[in-house]
Amino acid sequence: MKVVIDTQRCVNKRFARVKCTACIDVCPARCISETLEIGKHCTNCGLCLAFCSVEAIGGVSYPLEAVQQLLTEQEAIRIICQRCQPDSLWPCLGFLDPTLLLALVFSGKDTRREVIIYQEDCRRCCHDVAEHLVRTVAESNRLLGSGKQMIVNSKQKFGSSLAPQTVSRREFFTRLWEASVLTVREIAFPASEEVRAIPRRDLFIKYGIAHLRQNELYNQTTFKKLAIEKTCNACGMCAKVCSSGAIVTTSKEDIFKIRHNPVICKNCGVCAALCPQGAISLLPASSLSEAAVGLFKMPICQDCGKAYQPVGNTSVCNDCMHKSRIFSS
Repeated sequence: MKVVIDTQRCVNKRFARVKCTACIDVCPARCISETLEIGKHCTNCGLCLAFCSVEAIGGVSYPLEAVQQLLTEQEAIRIICQRCQPDSLWPCLGFLDPTLLLALVFSGKDTRREVIIYQEDCRRCCHDVAEHLVRTVAESNRLLGSGKQMIVNSKQKFGSSLAPQTVSRREFFTRLWEASVLTVREIAFPASEEVRAIPRRDLFIKYGIAHLRQNELYNQTTFKKLAIEKTCNACGMCAKVCSSGAIVTTSKEDIFKIRHNPVICKNCGVCAALCPQGAISLLPASSLSEAAVGLFKMPICQDCGKAYQPVGNTSVCNDCMHKSRIFSS
């Protein structure tokens, strides 16, 4: 199987009301069913990996080790698919997204380094991947801000230049041995459920956030902020269901405060889908800094008259609710 969906992380499997169809909608081969089964006609384009906001999808041909190899490169990074160049690490470039590209840009020794992508032949192979790459490169450069574009399209294939120009005899045999061991391991222990998704957000936080936190963000959709309407009743459900910890709530006296961190937010939409009041929406963030997104007066308990944090749409506090149950039993 080329692609594996981790049902423990998939929001559809965890929250039925969310009804996320991102991977299904983006698949050019239409090989992902409504039950999230992967068909045998998967083309291994990697688009589902890029569009899964919670990183629940991994690919056998898109291992984390290969990404880590790119991160350790000291010079400009060159990315090309195996159809254009057989010695490439990647079967297709649909797996790329802005957070991963930004991590690659900032993972070099000298703050920023160029990421060169060959995508000239993509339209002849898969139109959907070609369109995705155009949008992804443009979005990534917008996030980088003014100045020289660090993510560019190469008009020519890289040829044999993907390999180091000079390799010592010892290094050559070391790499040959490592490649042999890897090949034997893949034959003896073929990848199946051990496939891991690429931790894009974590890589961006590790390499890129320090360089972009102070930037003002314009015309981007990669990072979101919470917008909360006045109908919020301070129940705190949004923080309870947020798996990334991007939403934090605090209460003091009768004031309920909601903070949101757009960097670690996965844009999964679970908070908006499960909000009892329908008060939450996700909008493009203008900054990567954590910020307060709502201050609300907590409701007053109809029985005891104290401010309380409701469970759903309850009109009395937990203490009074328990008392009423005790006396009615």
